[in-house]
Amino acid sequence: MKTKEEWIRTNQRMVDVVVGNQPDRIPYYMNATEALGARISGLTIGEMLTSGKKLAKASIETCDFLGSDIVVPVAPGGGYMAPFEAIAFAKANGKGHLVEYKDYDTPFIHEGKICETEEDIEKLEIPDHRKVEPWPTLLEAYKYIEEMSGPRTMFSPSLTWSNVQLLRGSRAYIDVVKNPDLLLKLCDKIYESQMDFYKAFVDAVGKPFVLFNCQYAFNKHMLSFEDAWKFEGQYVARFCKETQLPLMVHNCGFEPYWDEMVDKMREEGVFIVGVNGSHPLDLDYWVEFNKKYPDLLIAGASVYVNNEIVSGTPEDVKNRVKENIVKLGHTNKLMILPTCSAMWGSSMINLMAAKEAVEEYGYYPLKV
Repeated sequence: MKTKEEWIRTNQRMVDVVVGNQPDRIPYYMNATEALGARISGLTIGEMLTSGKKLAKASIETCDFLGSDIVVPVAPGGGYMAPFEAIAFAKANGKGHLVEYKDYDTPFIHEGKICETEEDIEKLEIPDHRKVEPWPTLLEAYKYIEEMSGPRTMFSPSLTWSNVQLLRGSRAYIDVVKNPDLLLKLCDKIYESQMDFYKAFVDAVGKPFVLFNCQYAFNKHMLSFEDAWKFEGQYVARFCKETQLPLMVHNCGFEPYWDEMVDKMREEGVFIVGVNGSHPLDLDYWVEFNKKYPDLLIAGASVYVNNEIVSGTPEDVKNRVKENIVKLGHTNKLMILPTCSAMWGSSMINLMAAKEAVEEYGYYPLKV
């Protein structure tokens, strides 16, 4: 098990690539989900959530076992807050019965039930993140993670579409066309809730280094770019300005608006530092992306080795990681994040092979 000093040293690799310094090695970030956390720690999700200390300990053990350079809470998995935020919304609005807990995977709510009617949106109560579970336990866990592994570098809200989909469900897509004012009212309340979450986080843990946000509206198969900006982008930009945090964007959709989104965020004065996602799968796209945006960190985007992890061999995994290092490692703007959400039954040997490849090929000066 790494010591706190060792965690601080490995975490510095992420800080270095964000600010433009060359680390000793390409950072490695394994997205430790609830499923992996339960599998490795031997605890159910319910058991983890009984105590902030217990969740923190399970998170550190999991990230250490997987070889990650940074610690992320395994619940919410990898920092994806929306399911847990929806749980808090359900409880704050007397609909806790809609929550579906699972022993070894992410808990979810029945989509679209919390804000099923217009009246539901009008009367929607914002959860107090200091009081409404699971947030007090999660905030306690973040505090213990910091105490045991060093300063927390990321704050991960869910602005806004991931929460829109959970609270409003598929009706949201109808609202985009037929009732945009109602949808904006819901987005306003989600923003208010995420700001309450941020203030509670800062009080418990301290000011983070970067905002890591899941921006699912920015997919061509879901919304036009104009609607994505209207119902999500403007809120992300506002949040960054109010908190003075740089932005790193996650989007694991099939057709992200990467270039358009980056350009618009910069136009709005947002300091965007990196992108993280799975598509496009063509690695050469990311080579060109780096040429266009040489200051942006590429974390996971097409560096994902999902196919190899699911159906390949350890050698396939290592070769895929090596290919990414060969094509992008020299930029000093690469982070290896091999999979978005490793499932319970993922080959542990294949998962470990990704880390082995980074250790073999990722130290500077690169030997590939």
